Amino acid sequence: MSTTLTVRTDDRLRKALEKRATDVGQTVSACVREILDEAVAERPLAQKTGHLRGQLELDPPNDPWSQELAERNWRN
Repeated sequence: MSTTLTVRTDDRLRKALEKRATDVGQTVSACVREILDEAVAERPLAQKTGHLRGQLELDPPNDPWSQELAERNWRN
């Protein structure tokens, strides 16, 4: 690493980082670098949310207005 970045955290966050680092077998610094790298990665929205595709299941609307809109929706 070529630079040092100092970040202030509260005790709760520090303990959570330490636990996560221990769980994955990394140092806290390596864990933070990985988290930051993922957070600043520029990816298209579809790539960021692709894992959610097909996960939402809604009950059909019960009120007459919503049912009428659904019937008139040409994209169904």
